[in-house]
Amino acid sequence: MTTSTIKLTYLDMIVQSIDILKIRGGASRQALYKFLQTHFKKFSVCFDRAFRLALKKGVEQGILIQNKQRFKLAPKGKQYLKKFK
Repeated sequence: MTTSTIKLTYLDMIVQSIDILKIRGGASRQALYKFLQTHFKKFSVCFDRAFRLALKKGVEQGILIQNKQRFKLAPKGKQYLKKFK
């Protein structure tokens, strides 16, 4: 399964972005936002809202760890990432 054949959710794109950016302390909200806008062509009218909700959902599900305005992958997030590789 490649990423071009499956439909990516905002959470999927965020998890992939964090993995690609490889920032030690976690990727900032602004860095993730810019990365999604430049590398993924999935934009909707309510992009901002969907982006914020995906971050919130990722933290609640234990996929992401939030430290102030930075996000990094939790151990559960690294397993979640394996479905794209």
